Amino acid sequence: MMRLLRVGLPLLLLCATVCGCGTPGSSGGAATAPSGPVTTGFNTSQMISLTIWDDETSPGDSKAEDQLIHEFEQRYPNVTVHRVVKSFDDYMATIKLAASSSNPPDVFQGNEGYAVDQALIKAGLILPLDRQAAAYGWDTRFGNPVTLDPLRWSADGSTWGSGTLWGVAQKAEVLGVFYDKDVMARLGLRPPRTFAQFQQTLAAAKAAGVPPVMVGGLDRWPLGHVFMVLQALFERPAAISAWAFGHRGASFDTPGTRRAAEVFAQWGARGYFENGFNGVSQQTAAARFAKGEGLYFITGPWENQTFAGPLGNRVGFFPMPGTGSAPSAATGSLSLPYHISSRTPYPAAAAALIDYLTGQHAADLLIAHGDLPAADPGAAALHGGSSLAAIARTWKQKSRAGLLVPYLDWATASMGDTLFGGLQQLSQGAITPAQFTAAVQKDWESAHS
Repeated sequence: MMRLLRVGLPLLLLCATVCGCGTPGSSGGAATAPSGPVTTGFNTSQMISLTIWDDETSPGDSKAEDQLIHEFEQRYPNVTVHRVVKSFDDYMATIKLAASSSNPPDVFQGNEGYAVDQALIKAGLILPLDRQAAAYGWDTRFGNPVTLDPLRWSADGSTWGSGTLWGVAQKAEVLGVFYDKDVMARLGLRPPRTFAQFQQTLAAAKAAGVPPVMVGGLDRWPLGHVFMVLQALFERPAAISAWAFGHRGASFDTPGTRRAAEVFAQWGARGYFENGFNGVSQQTAAARFAKGEGLYFITGPWENQTFAGPLGNRVGFFPMPGTGSAPSAATGSLSLPYHISSRTPYPAAAAALIDYLTGQHAADLLIAHGDLPAADPGAAALHGGSSLAAIARTWKQKSRAGLLVPYLDWATASMGDTLFGGLQQLSQGAITPAQFTAAVQKDWESAHS
């Protein structure tokens, strides 16, 4: 699932409704953890019924989820798990109302950022998970502890990126570069090891009549992923994170980000995107790349099976190479987090279910179904020459080194429209890099001033 903060007026009204709700007998403030010690066990002598909501609709992911739930029920015969699955848009339009209802799901996925997770925390609808994380080892399961920062908020839900842990994710995402090995060989090129070499391969492909970068500009958000990969090269990771998390004094209108915007604009002007790219959807662009059109496709692991299905090991993946000798940052994050309802009568069993869905065995199963788990599945679960193996290595390296930066459209509820629309204009030369960065910063300041 691509990580987008898709928020329209109905969802913003939904947020206003939910933020006015609270747990029974509460004043609508953030929930507090139950008193007493937290262990990894729960009462297995009583019959327990848990309801879980998720948006894992793709055939492989849904099958894996069903298998994991079945195994959990086999391990704990006293537990019955009822699963509700919805498409992403339908899910995000209904989950906050479901969470605030008189019969909420015990476990459900949220979404990082101000539109969903902040609303859930402020309304007191989910439990803080710091003590469960310590008991189960969630705080170290995903590499560097900063990997969990997008799932941390202050206790009152006002500050994002630090403080209390509110969720745990099953899957991970990291942006990088898919490449067609046959096209690269036909052009006499090798995978670049520096950004300067990457730029040279773009020029070589263009000169040979091969689209250097395939992108679905019609949907606008794919242009955002191209830009985020560039920004991670030229801007300090700490500055990107501070801006995305809304920290006071952060800015988008900086020399590093303007440099990324300049390179992005140059790619558009030099014809490095396929002809008519702003009239091509992501689905169409990805399908054309999977048929051998183009050298590169900059995106995340959700497209891996789109490419690896028809191309097999003829498609490769690498993180965008850096501008110097030091490893560069990459845009990426844990995927949709699982939360525990503050109203569940079975918080311990709910925590055990989340642990099973996000652990080592789940990681192995997700890899088998072609997706990227947040937990390390180990080398045995990966085929060394596959694109998925390269994605997993990239995730492991960047997450353990603390070199992941958040998605930029998380920064405000309207940032998707501002950022992606601006990039579409920038790619066509309709605005300058300085105008683009200034407009994005203005949106940010209107939300965080």
